[in-house]
Amino acid sequence: MNDSSENRDMANLYFARLPVFDTRTNIWGYELVHVPGTDEEQDTDTIASDLASSTYMALQQIMDRGRKVMVNFTWKNILDRLPYALPPANAAVKIIDPEGISFAAIESITQLKDDGYLIVADWMPASESWPKVFELADVINLDVSDLTLPDIEYVAGSAKLRKSRVLAFHVDGRACFDICSKAGVSLFQGSFFKQPELVSVQKISSAGISKFELMKAIEHKDPDFEKLAEIIQADVGISFRLLSYLNSASFGFRQKIQSIKDAITMLGWRNLKNWLRIALIADMGENSRHGSELVFLSAQRGKFLEQVCIDHDFWGFKPDSLFLLGMFSLLDALLNQPMEEIVKFLPLADKLKAALCRQGNNEYVPLLNLAQFMEELEFDKSETLINQLGLDTAKVKKAYHGSVEWAGQLSRMQS
Repeated sequence: MNDSSENRDMANLYFARLPVFDTRTNIWGYELVHVPGTDEEQDTDTIASDLASSTYMALQQIMDRGRKVMVNFTWKNILDRLPYALPPANAAVKIIDPEGISFAAIESITQLKDDGYLIVADWMPASESWPKVFELADVINLDVSDLTLPDIEYVAGSAKLRKSRVLAFHVDGRACFDICSKAGVSLFQGSFFKQPELVSVQKISSAGISKFELMKAIEHKDPDFEKLAEIIQADVGISFRLLSYLNSASFGFRQKIQSIKDAITMLGWRNLKNWLRIALIADMGENSRHGSELVFLSAQRGKFLEQVCIDHDFWGFKPDSLFLLGMFSLLDALLNQPMEEIVKFLPLADKLKAALCRQGNNEYVPLLNLAQFMEELEFDKSETLINQLGLDTAKVKKAYHGSVEWAGQLSRMQS
């Protein structure tokens, strides 16, 4: 092993997790996609090798929940047997370059399939080598952004004849989801789940309103900690989860925490406030189909925008305000309510409320767009926007990497 391999630091590798849903919009699994670092020029082979051979925390968290982990491998990776570093019960091996694939690689893919691995491959009808891979694929990966219903039906029908499934990606709206479902697609990837289903909208419940009231109490500039502790303790569910977590062996406090006042003292108000913010949102969206994923993204967006603000002193914006902007930006999907109704209850300035409603000529909206482009790996769009806003690309990427890691840690705190 050479020095570069020995000295490679997994802390410098960053992966975004893109959720994959089934027909009932339950989480089927996640695709882990490498996000380049600030000065990183690693090739695909090295990235796949590092991920497969690592104890990357997202892998264990996903597998513990019984979800599939889909990872990109070149056919050279396949020949090097890298997929075998992942457990077959959870791993979906996505072949990213089937064109020109060798006979030896086909044999290796066949063996992977026999050993229990799911094989995923992109739809490439024009490729001469494609039929060989297509016969082995359990899942066909199909970009539906420019396809019509007959096009999708053709691919779904072809896959069904071979007893494989179709994973449609770039499913970026409810209408597209419905079209794909009608065509016979059974797996879906895209931003459709971030949009509210305004079919049978109900008023926000009294319980939901009480959560908003607690949010307002948390956001007071000079909170009365005695009173705040009483308010938090009145919410039995949140108090139990918080104290159970802080008293767990994994947290490592020597002293037993017996009250919310103790928690504020031991954990620190800022850390506790962030936990409570996300806990309240999670509670409000507990009946949402995509609740856990939307809460994760809410936390990630909040931390990302906060750090971008800290790093750039962006137009005099306040980091804490931008954290709230990002954290609240998916409440319409989480609560299945129009954002115009939700903002009435939020402890935000009018300009921030207008940004959440995506009103034009609002200086905060470009930052929300940037957060969305980053999480959906739309790097061309994000780079253009970074330049337009006069931001530092390296700092923005670092902020994104940090937000993904932070949201992952917070989601484990909430579980």
